[in-house]
Amino acid sequence: MRAPKSVAVCMTLFMMLAGVAIALANESLVDALKQRYPFSRIEVQNVAVQGVVAKPGVRLRLEADDVPAKPFHVTQVNTKSPRFHARDYARVGIASGQLVTLESGELRLPRGTEIVVLDIKVKADTVRLFTHTSEPVSYANGWRAFGCTEFVFRFDHAPIAAADAARVQQTIERWLSRTS
Repeated sequence: MRAPKSVAVCMTLFMMLAGVAIALANESLVDALKQRYPFSRIEVQNVAVQGVVAKPGVRLRLEADDVPAKPFHVTQVNTKSPRFHARDYARVGIASGQLVTLESGELRLPRGTEIVVLDIKVKADTVRLFTHTSEPVSYANGWRAFGCTEFVFRFDHAPIAAADAARVQQTIERWLSRTS
């Protein structure tokens, strides 16, 4: 009777340690990506300039054409509360060298559009970049707005780790080349 209980305890301990190791590897990869792609901050409190890049980080140039984006907008609980970026992004997936729209947007970004990175999230086999155009882009009807796109890079072969930072960066920069 004791053997199965001790095996269960050992398996639980092993799973916890494996989870900690993966989390630490992801943190190292996130740190490497944050160094390579420093975040920008955008203005949300001042209505006259909302969406403008207030603190620039890295600037990237879009290497694909006709990429969807959702218009930048802010939300506010009431007139006395602070304003927040609504974080509503058009989602684009990139896997096996192909770009696929996962969630469309009202804006279409042409090749060469300059974007900035607002956030990065890393999971076992996925890197997500949350981006914002550095300048307003045109709707089909002539209106202009900043655009927000989430790029989801999938690495299907194995979990990604800090040692894979160069490969991850190379994949990202095939679609989003650095300009600064």
